[in-house]
Amino acid sequence: METISQRLKQKRTELNLTQAQLAELTGMRQQSIQQIEAGETKRPRYLLELAIALKCDATWLMYGKAGNKAA
Repeated sequence: METISQRLKQKRTELNLTQAQLAELTGMRQQSIQQIEAGETKRPRYLLELAIALKCDATWLMYGKAGNKAA
């Protein structure tokens, strides 16, 4: 998956969440989730909230690679 929109949609569907449910979990509007999935928003303000709700790494969600973990 090459884009944040693809990664977001994949994780959301894996967790059986609707856009509205994800929006409620993150404090966002459903329309904002839709814009990210449509590729209209490239750098969402609620990236950390999205990562927490989707149970994934924020760096992976944004860039497609795992973040550095402190030893």
